[in-house]
Amino acid sequence: MQALYDAADDDSATGGPDLTRRIFPVAATITADGFRKLPGAEAEQIAEQVVRERMIRPDGPAAALRNG
Repeated sequence: MQALYDAADDDSATGGPDLTRRIFPVAATITADGFRKLPGAEAEQIAEQVVRERMIRPDGPAAALRNG
């Protein structure tokens, strides 16, 4: 969701979360257990959290760097 937010900010053709019209991206997770599409309410909750956090830190969270 963070990456989608950034992509939408950089590219007008990429849609990000639209809190006003309640339009949220389709999101899924892929783990060792397989593919799981997030229910709309869960994607909405995550999108709203990302937008709230970006109000405080516009550049988003810092990624942990690993050596090797």
